Amino acid sequence: MLLSALKKGEKSRIVSIDTNCTNEVYQRFLDLGFVPGALVELQNISPLGDPMAFMIHNTLISLRKIDADKIIVENGKEETSC
Repeated sequence: MLLSALKKGEKSRIVSIDTNCTNEVYQRFLDLGFVPGALVELQNISPLGDPMAFMIHNTLISLRKIDADKIIVENGKEETSC
């Protein structure tokens, strides 16, 4: 499941990052904390659906939907906090 498919308030765990993205984008995700195993929660979606705000490592980070499409998460909700 893609990170962009989460619903507001839904939590999940990051599985991987799409290997087809550039090295710069891949490194940016890692620098922002989007690493495999990290818990992430969709906090807010802008009125037009883009960008999306995610809580990860107690930090609110906004991503464009096109970027959120490159992050793969587990299906279903996680019960532990971000």
